[in-house]
Amino acid sequence: MMRILLLSAEYPPMPGGIGDYTVELGHALQSQGAQVAIVTGSGPADPAESAVPVFRRVRGWGRHVREDVQAVMSEWQADILHIQYQTGAYQMKPAINLLPSRLDVPTLVTFHDLRMPYLAPKVAPLRRYVTRLLIESAAAVIVTNAEDQSRLAGAQSLVPDPDIYALTQPLQPAPMLIPIAANIAVQPLADRAALRAQLGMPADGFLVAYFGLINHTKGVDTLIESLQYLPATTRLVMIGGDATSSPDREYAQVVQATLDRLDLHERVIWTGYLSAEDVSRTLQAADAAALPFVDGASYRRGSLLAALAHGLPTITTQPRVPLDPPLRHNHEVLLVDPGDAINLALEIERLGDDPKLHAQLAQAARELARAFRWEAIAAHHLALYKQVQSHRQIEQPQPRSRRNNA
Repeated sequence: MMRILLLSAEYPPMPGGIGDYTVELGHALQSQGAQVAIVTGSGPADPAESAVPVFRRVRGWGRHVREDVQAVMSEWQADILHIQYQTGAYQMKPAINLLPSRLDVPTLVTFHDLRMPYLAPKVAPLRRYVTRLLIESAAAVIVTNAEDQSRLAGAQSLVPDPDIYALTQPLQPAPMLIPIAANIAVQPLADRAALRAQLGMPADGFLVAYFGLINHTKGVDTLIESLQYLPATTRLVMIGGDATSSPDREYAQVVQATLDRLDLHERVIWTGYLSAEDVSRTLQAADAAALPFVDGASYRRGSLLAALAHGLPTITTQPRVPLDPPLRHNHEVLLVDPGDAINLALEIERLGDDPKLHAQLAQAARELARAFRWEAIAAHHLALYKQVQSHRQIEQPQPRSRRNNA
């Protein structure tokens, strides 16, 4: 039976969508017969630790990474290492990028985004090099959304971004697109009215939910700006809302400055870190979700999929590339342009004033969320693991072609 070790810098009780994703992926793989364990950073255990073994052994994401991960792999007798990669989660340190080339088992990498690590000013070539090295040394590369797949396919039509890795020639072999699913399961809610009262909601108020960490790609400052154009009974509940990295904490100061300038503190409810169960209940207490991503809506966003799975009518931003399934204005969601606080407020107000539209979007959200199922996601992973393992048995893996550098 295949033994898989999932590596994630984020893992509960640490806040973060990738940690929540890793929990769900581990459960889904285990339910299909795989032997699965998690390796993550040292720290306190989650009080609700799951049946999937968790090794909290990595002392830091710098020079100790290889030694600590190798020790767990040997103890677990892992056949496959699967890195869940998002640049900021690994403290912007390049050691994780070197890991696949220094281990003796096949290593897969899921890129939850293609942002490059910030190493130091004026070292853009080094940033590109360590990102390319991770791609080329992996036994297989997984992406979670169509835009990242296009970037690694050498698409020229995407908006250039110096902080996001892209290729001018297609990656060979091609990355596998395996979408994510909602990382927050819907939980029973005994008394919605009581929870709303506990949150301080007026009886006739309209509660808008934001879910996730705070960083500059999430458009939180735009969301705060929109409140000034909405009725005084409209409230915003910030579910989670932590800033975990230094750049994110700087952005959180911008958000607080916006609240100060507009004097809106009394209309924003901060929950702090919540368990997955309490996140679900708080989402159900809301009337709508607002997720005004700066870089456009994408199915790599677990917060978007969680809102849809909970049947929340959702206002988000225009996708940069066509999505499959489609995400259409007035059908599955309401769409606005990034940074447009006025139209964001107008769409929130329209939802509050139009019960028919509200009900239609709630139903469409639930239907769309059914397209993203953990059972199918686990099956795609297991098929790829077996393919990688069979190739390993035939011949030693060769590094990916250097001609892909861009």
